[in-house]
Amino acid sequence: MTLRSGSSIRIGPRRSTLGALIKSGGAGSVYLLPDDAHSVAKIYHERVDPPSYTDRIEAMLELRPHLPDQVEGGKRYVQIAWPHAVVRDERGRFVGFTMPALDVKSTSELEQVLQERQARAAGLPVGLGAKVTLAANLSAVLAALHAQHHYVVDLKPVNLRFYRASLYIALLDCDGFSIQGQGKRFSAPQVTPDYLAPEFQARKLGPDGEETQDRFALAVVVFQLLNFGIHPYSGRPASDRVPTDIPARIRERHYAYGLRAHRMMTPSPVSAHAAIPLELRELFDRAFGKDGEQRPSAAEWSRALRSYAQPSSGRLVVCARNREHQHYASQPCASCVRAELIAKTARNAKPRPKPNPRPEPSGGRRGARGPVSAVTAAQMAQMQAQLTRMQAQMQAQTAQNVAQAQRSWWPRGSGAAVASKPWSSRIGIAVRVSLAVALPWSFARIAQFVQALYAQLLPSSGAAALDGWMNAILMTLLGAGFLAACGVFMLVLPRMLKNR
Repeated sequence: MTLRSGSSIRIGPRRSTLGALIKSGGAGSVYLLPDDAHSVAKIYHERVDPPSYTDRIEAMLELRPHLPDQVEGGKRYVQIAWPHAVVRDERGRFVGFTMPALDVKSTSELEQVLQERQARAAGLPVGLGAKVTLAANLSAVLAALHAQHHYVVDLKPVNLRFYRASLYIALLDCDGFSIQGQGKRFSAPQVTPDYLAPEFQARKLGPDGEETQDRFALAVVVFQLLNFGIHPYSGRPASDRVPTDIPARIRERHYAYGLRAHRMMTPSPVSAHAAIPLELRELFDRAFGKDGEQRPSAAEWSRALRSYAQPSSGRLVVCARNREHQHYASQPCASCVRAELIAKTARNAKPRPKPNPRPEPSGGRRGARGPVSAVTAAQMAQMQAQLTRMQAQMQAQTAQNVAQAQRSWWPRGSGAAVASKPWSSRIGIAVRVSLAVALPWSFARIAQFVQALYAQLLPSSGAAALDGWMNAILMTLLGAGFLAACGVFMLVLPRMLKNR
C-alpha cells in the first residue's frame, strides 16, 4: 500500500498521520507531521525496497553524532537532519524515519558563496570573514560526524547548505552517508571525481579509506572558500604533459599552491594563496601531499579556523580601503589586489573588432518594429502579379542590352546569338592555325619577289660581293619587320580590342 498525505503511520509506540507533502526525491518523500511541528517524516518509495534501509536507519539511531540544534535570537538552527525514530505503516512494516524539521528556505547551497559575482547576485556575503566562519562550522560538523565513525564521502559544495542568517552548516540526506553499525558498515554509494582523493582516482574507494577521503574533500572545500572558489588542482600547466581535467591532475598530484613551487604547474594569477597565513598553508600542504595518512582531520581544521573566525582574536581585520573586504592581520588585502589585477587586465586587453553588420533587407526584419499584419489571399495574388510583371520587364531589358552589345561588335543581320565576350576570344582555333601558316608563306613569297627584282636592277658583272652583302641586309630587315608584325597581330591588337 502506497502512503500519502492523510495516511496513518506509527512512530515508535504512538500513532500519527502524514501531513502535507514537502518534497519528493529519488529515494523517498518528506511530509509534515500535524502533531509535531519540529519533526518531519521521510517515507521511502516502494521501488527502492524500504526494508533494505532498516538496518542502516537503526544503526544511525544507535550512533547519533553530537550536534545539538543551535538557538539564537529565538530562532532554531538544525545542523544535521539525523533520524529520530523509525516510521512503520499500520501493518508494522518499515517505511521510513522521522528527522528534525529544517527550514530549507532560509538556507543556500555553499556552492553559491564561492564566486563573488554569484554571491552578490544571490544577496550572500562576499567577505573573507564569512567564508572563514563557514569553513570553521563545516569542519566542526564533520568532526562530530567522524567521532561516531560516520563519513559523508560525497562531500562537495553543491551538497552542503548553510543558514544565511547565522552561517551555520546544515547537512541533509544523511541516510546516504557511510554509516557505521554494530560490526557492520553501510557504505556511501556515490563519489564526485573533482573531490575524490588521488589514491582513489585509479582504484575503488573501500570502507577503510572513507575517512581519508572525507579529509581530502574537506581540504578542497576549505581551500575554495578561502581562495575565491579556485580549485587547488587548477592553475597554469608548464608543459603539455599536464592533464587538462581536474580528476587527472588530482591523480598525478599537480597541486600548484604549496609552499614549495610545483615544477609542472603555476598558480592562477588571481589566487590569494600567498596571503594565507603559514599555519593554514602548512595544513593545505599536508592535505594535498603524497602521504594520505598525514591529511589534517576535521577537528584540526576546526581548531585552526575557529581562531580566525572569532572577531575578538584580531587575526582577521577589516580592509581600510573597502569595508566589504577583510584580510589576515599583517597580510595585504587579497580582495583589493585581485580587483586591481582584474581591472588592469581589462584595461590592457585589446578590444575585439566589431563585426560588420549585414545589410538589412528592404522593409527591415520581421518583428523589428512590431507585429506584421495578416495578408489576405487577394493581396497575395496582387503581389504575385506585380512580381511577375517586374520579372518580365527585367527580362526584356536584359534582351535589349544584349542586342545592343551584339550590334556594337558584329554587323547587322548576322543573327548570331552570342554573349558579349572579348573580341580576341571569338577567333576560332582553325582561324589561328591558318594565320600561323599563311604569314610565313607570305613572307617567303615577298622575299623571293624582292630578291628577283633586286637581281634585275643590278648588273651581274662585278657585283657578287655587293650582292651578297645587300641580300643579307635586306633579309635581316624583312625578318625584323615580320617579327614586329607578328607581335602586333598576336599581342598588341588583342589587348587593344579587349580594352576598347
